[in-house]
Amino acid sequence: LSIMANGTIAFDTLQTSGQITGTAKSVDTDFVVNGSAKAWVNFNGTGTIATRETFNVSSLNDDNTGRYTVSFTNNMEDANFVPHASANGRSAGNDTYDGGVSVAIGTASGSMVSSSIGIQVSDASGSSEDSNIVVLSVVR
Repeated sequence: LSIMANGTIAFDTLQTSGQITGTAKSVDTDFVVNGSAKAWVNFNGTGTIATRETFNVSSLNDDNTGRYTVSFTNNMEDANFVPHASANGRSAGNDTYDGGVSVAIGTASGSMVSSSIGIQVSDASGSSEDSNIVVLSVVR
């Protein structure tokens, strides 16, 4: 542990104070900086869309049928982050899985920039469709 004159703390490993049990009590800071999720969201994309859980997400917009924009609380360093998205292929009130659902990110659904990303959910025929479970995670 070293402390610099400007108040920045520099270290190689984070370690708990013993409140976490098990063997995973430390993590290399390179993993935190370069490999962990920088943002994620789980939301209902039907009707009036609503988030279930989020991390580093400031807002969620319903752009059109099956099209959403997720904005980040803290911007990514640039637009070269790695997003992963998925949807369940069911709309509100539909208990039948329609199969073949696809999720496009940063394409026709909207841009992929440091402050936000667009998501488009489509059914097996390629038509945009709302989904009651949409998830996104972003790694940098």
